[in-house]
Amino acid sequence: MLSSLEQVIYRDTAHEVRIQDVVGLLAAAGMQVYIVGGAPRDWLMGVPTQDVDIAVDRSMEEVHQLLRHAYPDIDPVRSRLDRFGMMCWGDDASGGVDFSFLRSPGDIQNDDMRTTSFIPRGDVRDDALMRDFSVNAFYFACHEGGVLLDPLGCGLEDVQGRILRLITHPRVLETSYRITFRILQFICRGYTPAANALEHLERYADHDIQGTGARLLGFVNSHFGSQHGQREEFKQRLYACARQEASRKVLDGVFR
Repeated sequence: MLSSLEQVIYRDTAHEVRIQDVVGLLAAAGMQVYIVGGAPRDWLMGVPTQDVDIAVDRSMEEVHQLLRHAYPDIDPVRSRLDRFGMMCWGDDASGGVDFSFLRSPGDIQNDDMRTTSFIPRGDVRDDALMRDFSVNAFYFACHEGGVLLDPLGCGLEDVQGRILRLITHPRVLETSYRITFRILQFICRGYTPAANALEHLERYADHDIQGTGARLLGFVNSHFGSQHGQREEFKQRLYACARQEASRKVLDGVFR
């Protein structure tokens, strides 16, 4: 765990900034600061990880301004999406660190996640319902001295059993399109899907495939890269889930 937080996310001749430096900076400013996503899961499994994401209870503008004040000579913002509360900060060599703010499914507007403007929240349980699986819904509370939270109460058991339990709020499932692909990605990694994950594939696979369209190619390239075996397994499983001709046409375009 400590080695993950000691990762350098920005370095030049005058600066060396580590994840633990920005975590300490944000916590000292009174923010709730959590390590979220895959990193706490990997720590529990004893697996080294370089993929550390930080969630806070404030806007990306506030996070950015704190970083600007602490490091006035540099401003390595790699990307920023205020509407969704996301920012990547760091240099090209490290890939930086991803920040987000805690969200609530109750804020989804226009029946479309992609056009919703979220606002920062402070409830980790609400934020957990925005995520995909119980094994990805841990919160390592840095501002509380390093307390690991499992706000939905099922993550620890599922990590131990490598069970893929869907915990996403129905509002998110109806207004976004990526959960099918995440389920199949984790099945390809060796996770056993719980009943509700299989039910999602049955109900939403065509919805997700057609809603994502050609953007699916970006997901495939990003998550599988040179892992040709897993990529082929993912493709085969996805075709097996496609019930409608329109879905198969989308897949033909992506995998041609």
